Amino acid sequence: MTATSQKEKEKKRFVIRVSRDHLSAFLTIFPYDEEKENPVTLAQIKNELLKAGIVYGIDEVKILLALNEKKGVTDQLIAEGKKPVPGQNAQLKYYFNPHGVEIKPKELENGRVDFYNISLIQNVKKGQLLVEKIPATRGIPGVNVFGKEIPGLPGKDIPLPIGKNVNVSEDMLKGYAACEGHVVFTGGKVSVLDVLEIKGDVNFSTGNIEYSGNVIIKGHVREGFKVTSKGDVEIFGTVEGGHVFADGNIIVKKGIRGNKKSKIEAKKNVYSNFIENAYVKAGEDIIVNSGIMHSEVNAGLNVQVGGKRGVVVGGVCRAGKSLVCKNLGSNLATITIVEVGVNPDLWLAYNQVSRDIENIKQNLDKADKALKILKQLEEKLNKLPPDKEKLRQKLLDTRKQLQRDNTRLELEKFDLEQKIKKIGDGIIKVSETINCGVQISMGKAKKHFTSEMKRVVLKLDGMDIRIEPLVS
Repeated sequence: MTATSQKEKEKKRFVIRVSRDHLSAFLTIFPYDEEKENPVTLAQIKNELLKAGIVYGIDEVKILLALNEKKGVTDQLIAEGKKPVPGQNAQLKYYFNPHGVEIKPKELENGRVDFYNISLIQNVKKGQLLVEKIPATRGIPGVNVFGKEIPGLPGKDIPLPIGKNVNVSEDMLKGYAACEGHVVFTGGKVSVLDVLEIKGDVNFSTGNIEYSGNVIIKGHVREGFKVTSKGDVEIFGTVEGGHVFADGNIIVKKGIRGNKKSKIEAKKNVYSNFIENAYVKAGEDIIVNSGIMHSEVNAGLNVQVGGKRGVVVGGVCRAGKSLVCKNLGSNLATITIVEVGVNPDLWLAYNQVSRDIENIKQNLDKADKALKILKQLEEKLNKLPPDKEKLRQKLLDTRKQLQRDNTRLELEKFDLEQKIKKIGDGIIKVSETINCGVQISMGKAKKHFTSEMKRVVLKLDGMDIRIEPLVS
């Protein structure tokens, strides 16, 4: 409201102000001397409202209450418009779980997970309704105090997320499965993927399996055979020396028995009853029902082991974020290596680069020794024979290349070290026993256990590993 000068107040006994959005009108009545001045009347105010063009939402009761205030009023609301009601945005209703089947337990340490009775596959039939769009509404118009209509904004529309093998209804509001298969929500779209079902084992009768959709195997994956999927893989039996690769999740309901040959890799999660003598890698979590024995497991996020024993013993266990188990190592002091707090891929790359640098240093040392011998020969003969001169030139070229490679690898190593530093410190929870022979790395901190400890949490504290009691 613009400031009103003293002269204006004397001249005008009251002021009507309209809000910027024209939805409210306010009355100010200036104090007056009852003995010298006549009071402001309802007629005067109504006449002023009419002059101003204010015709909607006038509240005479509030005006009369204001007129009864002998000391005047300031900004008394006397007319109110109706706000427009915006339309509701379009919404999507899914007739399946667009986030996938949720089977991750928060904690496994207090009980088992029945892997046999869970499924990663959301099967649908041809013609089944998958997604429905509830259209946006138009909105309800309002009216301002001048009696002018204020249009209600329509709700925002959104497209129906139709992907592969999904048909759209004529009104463009519903999506139906065009075939039987597995429904997924990926890339912002609903699609139905074919499901390949192997009734028995993956063996000589089937050969290796490579499929663009999801794979269900009712039996086992036998030694030497490979299963590759662009989706999820669900195995009702065991993996016994076979290889399984998936762009999605892998679930092995009876367990992974590696014979030091099984290799399991999933870009998302791996679920298994147990893991024994195998290599397992997951982009996210590895969740195991009973135990991980003498294996190499690498999880981008978490490793969780439950069941009665909930044991991780032997081999190497790497987790980017956390390891949760009941027992770590064994009472036989089995060497069990645990690395937590860094993405395993970074550690593997870092270790490989470190090995490559060491190999280059060894080759440089060999080249230097050979060049030294040739130099001694040259001093003895005054001039090297042509074949030895050719060998020296080759050694010099090799040495230059090795130095270039060493510089490149040192830069890679430094870059990996910086990435490792940026990742969280990680945590290890052991709800029963950490045994002798367990070797733990968190960042660059290391700890070797020479005596057992009960119910502990391990966290990185600077360059040391802090051990705290586990609170239930």
